[in-house]
Amino acid sequence: MSSRAERVASIIERRSRYLPDKMATVERELQARASALYNLESRRETLLKENTNPKLLAHLEAIDFGDIQDRIRAELFILSKLRNRFSRDTLNIGVMGLMGQGKSTLLKSLSGLTDQEIPAYEGAACTAVRSVVTNREGSIEVKVVFHSEKTFLEEVIRPYYKSLCLQPEPSTLDEFARLVLPDQMPVGATDEAAYKHLRNDYHQNLENYRHLFAAGTEPQERSIPVENVVEYVRQERNTQGDLLSFNHLAVREVNIFCPFKNSDVGKIALVDIPGLGDSKLGDETIMLETLGKAVDVVIFITRPDPQRYQWRKVDTDLYDIAAQELNNLEGRAFMVINHSQRTGNFRACEALKDTLQMQVVGCEVADCSNPEDANKIFDSVLNYLAEHILKIDEEYARQSQERLIKIQKDIDLITQAAKEILWGADGDLARVIDDQYDDLFGTDQDGWWREITIAFQELRFEFAKQSQQSSPSLETSVETIYRICKEDAGILTANNSESEIQEQIKASNPMKAYADYRDQLRTLLSDHFSCLDEGLKESTEQAKRQVADILINIGRLGLLANSSEGAEFLKTFREMIEREHPDLKRLQQGLRIIDSFELSYDGLIEPQIYQHLVDLSNIQLEDEGAKDVTLKVGQHTTAELIFNALQIDYDRTVSRIKAALEELLYQPSIAAYARIEKFIDNIIYHKEAQKDWKKFLRRVRSKVWTEEIGNLEKEQQRQQDWLNSVNRLEGANRVETIQFLR
Repeated sequence: MSSRAERVASIIERRSRYLPDKMATVERELQARASALYNLESRRETLLKENTNPKLLAHLEAIDFGDIQDRIRAELFILSKLRNRFSRDTLNIGVMGLMGQGKSTLLKSLSGLTDQEIPAYEGAACTAVRSVVTNREGSIEVKVVFHSEKTFLEEVIRPYYKSLCLQPEPSTLDEFARLVLPDQMPVGATDEAAYKHLRNDYHQNLENYRHLFAAGTEPQERSIPVENVVEYVRQERNTQGDLLSFNHLAVREVNIFCPFKNSDVGKIALVDIPGLGDSKLGDETIMLETLGKAVDVVIFITRPDPQRYQWRKVDTDLYDIAAQELNNLEGRAFMVINHSQRTGNFRACEALKDTLQMQVVGCEVADCSNPEDANKIFDSVLNYLAEHILKIDEEYARQSQERLIKIQKDIDLITQAAKEILWGADGDLARVIDDQYDDLFGTDQDGWWREITIAFQELRFEFAKQSQQSSPSLETSVETIYRICKEDAGILTANNSESEIQEQIKASNPMKAYADYRDQLRTLLSDHFSCLDEGLKESTEQAKRQVADILINIGRLGLLANSSEGAEFLKTFREMIEREHPDLKRLQQGLRIIDSFELSYDGLIEPQIYQHLVDLSNIQLEDEGAKDVTLKVGQHTTAELIFNALQIDYDRTVSRIKAALEELLYQPSIAAYARIEKFIDNIIYHKEAQKDWKKFLRRVRSKVWTEEIGNLEKEQQRQQDWLNSVNRLEGANRVETIQFLR
């Protein structure tokens, strides 16, 4: 027959073989369901806000998400507890009771430890932190787990602030140190006692223990000598109730490894759960967490008063609190009524045993300080563990599994209801949008295509008429420059012109002076007439502006080019087509034709001007017989004669240039007409043009027809998002992913 230790080892091996990994997978799957449910519920809220269809709204509101998320959260918590429980390499026995009832005494009797490791004083809450005593061969080893700043604030300090409604809650240890707690006590004995713990223990003594906190955000385990254990687990107070020891305030848990007195124990750990009753706010939280994750069975300990003995409300409250976290408590709980030889309370113990109403596996009267009594209780608990704990845990796991299956089925109902709401609607709406687009784009007889075609035809006729007329912008520029030529004729309009010429003659000679001034006038006229480039640019800008106006106003394409206008619109629109729609070659070609349209002074006007400007060149003076010369300059030629000759040369050149330009005034209009014709041929009349436009507008239809199609596509997208969310939930809710029991 196998020993009890072997049976304990077998239980641990059986429940840790595959369940923890399987449960971790189920937790992830449940979290995926929770996320998918949240996504679907958010989509529903969006549809409820953005829809006015009464029938759709009624169907949406009818979907019952109910408490499914709360159930998932609860089951995740249970699975986490089960996974932690089944992952342990020990079976754990919790020991709990109000302060001063004999927990520490029982632990020492069972483990063989002494006051050095588990201090206990009569009538006082001495052990201040959770301790786990594990049976292990060899010498005693102690490991202390210290809070990090993060866990200390979250698990110890902030619960006080929340319970006592104190503001602001500290986010760092330095903030906690700087905060000034009010002198006035809260109303009520319980809150007053809790407030004293926060202020008098934790706040006022912070500098006495903060050096022990672990670096980083996670708690840290450190080995300490056995003789130093008491420094980290004991709370000492003076007669006024003020703390005399402080290290325990930074401790999260103490783990002690030692060989138990009982030789047939095996992988068993005793969990000392901090006693309640001293108003430490964190005790109940620690107790609940410990019961849920770290305990398999629990021993309740109570020591009755020999004179006033009866079950008190605090006893039943403690039982009820434990029942919240430890499932099937009646199948996991033992009651030990502590018989104190010193107080002589045996009669009171028997009376309590006879009147016990709390459901437990067994209730015994025992002297916790007597190792023989203690081990008798221990044997009973160990035998029960070995025989029954696996069955109890499997039943708990089975109940969880059944609840998970119910959650899966309820999610299926939500999925089915959600799918039926828009069943087929997406396809119907897609057809509506396509039909609407076809109607809006139209044909040669109606719609967008007819409107844009007519608009460009009219533009073509307009430019054809303009091609028979001079360019207004160039004509205006020419007239402006003629005026400038009269107002600014260099030496001819300067003050004291002849005096200036005379000085030049003196500096050189009459021939050089005449030649130099002719060069100056030629350069001046070249500068004046180069300003005609602005007039030519205005001609091309006007053509581009008219094309852009049609595309923006008739074609409704303004939003596609960031609401730009004129030539800037054409450039932006062309670049967008080339970048985002490279397959639309005909549109690209047509837009490049109009966008690249330029008329330059260098190419069109400058050659016509310079054939007359060369008459003012000095080179002509070398062969005076070749052409008529205004003035034959000699050594005695006067400044007056040179001035008059320069005036004649200047006026004659300006007149000749003016005559030449009058013949060019029609060229910008002709060029614009030719470019417009070529542009329209490519984007309207080419056999690929209509097909490219139809492809392009289909892709951007929601921006072009915001009211007619944009709103429909938004509705379609909302419906698609809804269906995607439904499909996501359906995909996440496969039953096989939440089955962890074989």
